[in-house]
Amino acid sequence: ELHFDSAKVYGPYADDEIDPSIMQFFVGFTPEQGAHITNSKVCAGCHTLITETIDLEGNLTGDEFVEQATYHEWLNSVYGAAGANGTQCNTCHLPRVDGPVILAAEYAFLNGQTPFGLHHLAGANVHMLELMKTNREALHIPATAAQFDSTIARTKTMLTRRSLDLDLDLIDRTTDTAYFALRLENRVGHRFPSGYPSRRAFIEFVVVDANGDTVFASGRTDATHEVIGHDAGYEPHYDVIHAPDQVQIYELVMGDVNDDVTTVLEHAKRPLKDNRLVPLGFSTAHVSYDTTTIAGTALLDPNFNRTVLDEEGSGTDIVHYHIPVSGVNGALRAFARVYYQPMPPGWNASMFALHSARIDTFRTMLAGSDGTPTLVAVDSVGLGPLGITNAAVQGVRVLPNPTADGMVRFEGEAGSRVKVQHVFDARGRRVVVQSEPFGRGVRIQLPAAPGLYFVQLEIDGSTVVKRVVRR
Repeated sequence: ELHFDSAKVYGPYADDEIDPSIMQFFVGFTPEQGAHITNSKVCAGCHTLITETIDLEGNLTGDEFVEQATYHEWLNSVYGAAGANGTQCNTCHLPRVDGPVILAAEYAFLNGQTPFGLHHLAGANVHMLELMKTNREALHIPATAAQFDSTIARTKTMLTRRSLDLDLDLIDRTTDTAYFALRLENRVGHRFPSGYPSRRAFIEFVVVDANGDTVFASGRTDATHEVIGHDAGYEPHYDVIHAPDQVQIYELVMGDVNDDVTTVLEHAKRPLKDNRLVPLGFSTAHVSYDTTTIAGTALLDPNFNRTVLDEEGSGTDIVHYHIPVSGVNGALRAFARVYYQPMPPGWNASMFALHSARIDTFRTMLAGSDGTPTLVAVDSVGLGPLGITNAAVQGVRVLPNPTADGMVRFEGEAGSRVKVQHVFDARGRRVVVQSEPFGRGVRIQLPAAPGLYFVQLEIDGSTVVKRVVRR
């Protein structure tokens, strides 16, 4: 039970360092120093939620379900273990400015305070932010479109730069199978994804030949943004994937009193699956593990949160892809992409089976929104002829990289011949570009759209792929 004085607000500064009368006069709040405000514990009250279970007839069963335990996930990590001197929630979500900041507008005579936490509070739910921006008048949201845009930009930055690392490696290739290992490393201080159970992340794994034609694809989405090949109930956690209808999805799947999948929070009794990536330092022996359990076949995965010494706490997962390539003798390239999806298409099915003014309004708003999953990270690797390296291939230079205007040149060693074969965007789609000789190599103009591009080059008969970032 929470008890609070609604007329007080807390901050990190000593009472004698600020003038409380200014805030009292303008907004009716009294600011006071609260040492707790910079500690992760201040987040625990909302980001630890345990609900009571009801059966399908609406009766309480006496069971409890952990809807979210983001704070406990942080505790069960190297960040929480470090205590007050470690990385707190506000380290990422309220990034600090070290310079002195005046805390009130038009009061330049006040002393500046430092450090100051920028109240960005960026998370990961781009879809909902865009929906709210589009419907801000109907929802009576005072924020402007520009303010939404800045929050959306920060959210995308949080997802793409501070959430996840990918490392895709070619292990082996035989006459009929190509073997890959994809390592995912969780970089956040809690699970990825975390929070409300609707949120999930999934891997799209695509192999293309030298002409850009698809040889294998797992994890693509249809027109409704549902993952193609998704099982009727839910996809199990995979250690090895060898078929297109097998997709690695990191998610919490709730089960009701009959162990059937449910998206109704009050019906949730236990997790049928929870393979969301755990943070660095996570341990099943931690005191908070009863609220941060791993559920399903991820418990049997020898690579899930295990180091090379078979110790817990790596915060990683390794997914193995065994791809059939019989009859494909030429060069191949594999692309691994991880997408974040806060609200899968089927999540609202139970609610949308009903009708009310609020449900129907939300249904209309959701149908009019862009539910495209957000690309979090991408990596690629070549095999076959693409794996052949010589001094000329190793010596090729990409200038400039990143490129601000999209113009980029590729230079080889003296006497080598460089030719652009193909260009692909981060989704694996071929991009048409014009190349022209320039110095000891060639140069191209990338499209205006910023992002990651893969340029396939031929150098003295060998082939190599270079990554180029377009800002």
